[in-house]
Amino acid sequence: MTTDRQRSGAIFSPIPRGPVLDHLDRVAKDAAHTQPRFSVARIERLIARSISLIALVFGAQTLSIALGAGVIVPGPLGLVYLVGLHGLLLIVIIAGVDARLQRVANIAFAVSYLVAVAYWPIATDGASAASRVEPWTWYLCAIACGCISQAVRPWLATVYIVVTPAVYGFARVVDTNGAIEHLDIAVQDALYGTMIGLVIMVLIITFRRAARAVDEARSAAFARYDEAVRQHALEVERIEVDGLVHDTVLASLQAAERASTPEQAMAAVAMASDAISRLAALDPPAGNSSQMITIEWLIDLLRQHAVHLDTPFEVTVRGPVGHSIPFRVAESLYLATAQAMTNSIQHAGETGWRSVAVEVGDDRIVHVCVRDDGAGFDPAAVHTDRLGLRVSIIERVVAVGGTVELRSRPGAGTSVSIRWCEKDAAKDIAVLEASGGGTAS
Repeated sequence: MTTDRQRSGAIFSPIPRGPVLDHLDRVAKDAAHTQPRFSVARIERLIARSISLIALVFGAQTLSIALGAGVIVPGPLGLVYLVGLHGLLLIVIIAGVDARLQRVANIAFAVSYLVAVAYWPIATDGASAASRVEPWTWYLCAIACGCISQAVRPWLATVYIVVTPAVYGFARVVDTNGAIEHLDIAVQDALYGTMIGLVIMVLIITFRRAARAVDEARSAAFARYDEAVRQHALEVERIEVDGLVHDTVLASLQAAERASTPEQAMAAVAMASDAISRLAALDPPAGNSSQMITIEWLIDLLRQHAVHLDTPFEVTVRGPVGHSIPFRVAESLYLATAQAMTNSIQHAGETGWRSVAVEVGDDRIVHVCVRDDGAGFDPAAVHTDRLGLRVSIIERVVAVGGTVELRSRPGAGTSVSIRWCEKDAAKDIAVLEASGGGTAS
């Protein structure tokens, strides 16, 4: 529970990262599981519509041949053949709008065609055996093989594709006495029909496997992106926690160590109490991460912070300060600048001046420079365990897409230059998320 004392603290409080991590987890998982068969579904629609188109073309050709050359099957049975097969073919064409619906229509047509060609010698009384011209049912063989390839498993489709052309070839050349005429035509038709059917089936299988591989790669990519987002969020959380530890816990410990009067001791106790409260509760921020804050407000906060320091800082501003930047960016710039000012007071020693220069560009470029002419130091000699520079300044700024440039040498003062550009930040954060969320250290 947040107390009144906690509410009265600085406007920028540590952001609770738990909900952010949970939200990123949900987003990444939803993306990974949204349409996991995206490519397969598209390929199935493509196959269904291709079969509908082929059925339309070959069906029209078959109907014209049947009406022109004759149905061959005499009496009402001929009408049943013509209307039945072409009616089912019409259903196949219409069902092309839905792959699952067409699968049922394809099975119905393929089975009906096999029954029709098997019964052909009886229905025609062997009338087509003596002719070397193919009957109209021949032109439906490839369609039937394509339909069955779309509708059933490959092994079952293979059996159908081998059996159906063979049945057609045999039934095509059996005469009224049961004798076989033009055996060469029967063999040729059977082989040709089987070859065409197998080609169609192989194409369908190839497209399906390719689509499945694309979907698997897509799911794997989403899984990698999920992990990258998690790692990036964890890194951001680590930076926030490390910064909190340095800014509150270590600061209170240093204050306690240096306390030489009762007033200083009480101040150190208050700082320690505040640090414990922040670590225990992680106060919610005064704004939210999507809120926009004017740069002028950020400058006012820096001026207020400078006023409350024991050592004066000269704060100068150049450029249009009416632009707005995201809350999280403003928070990070404020805390990093405040830490740079604190470092100057703690480590620069007696100096002639200290300054904070804020320069704002027209395209939302914010440049903050903290300078002093104090003792200076060798940046290369700073131990990696020191959190004030690495975590509270550099990593905090880098996490929002900014950059930090440190210039210092012994006896020549120190300059900490913090820069944030909206366009560059968007690119940098996108690269960080795509590469796994690592940040500079």
